[in-house]
Amino acid sequence: MPQACVEFEVADAAAVADAAAELEAGGHALLHGARLEPWGQTVARLLSPEGLVVGVSHAPWLHV
Repeated sequence: MPQACVEFEVADAAAVADAAAELEAGGHALLHGARLEPWGQTVARLLSPEGLVVGVSHAPWLHV
């Protein structure tokens, strides 16, 4: 069971997809690829070997 969640905010939704592809190319298994959540955030997540959920995300409201 995950013990914590850390999300890294990137410039735009395309950067989330790019980061997800780079992580997969580096051998990381994603929990899910880049997806648009109903509230407008784009996010991709993986589970680290230490049990942390790590996300790469873009929340448009943080960039106004």
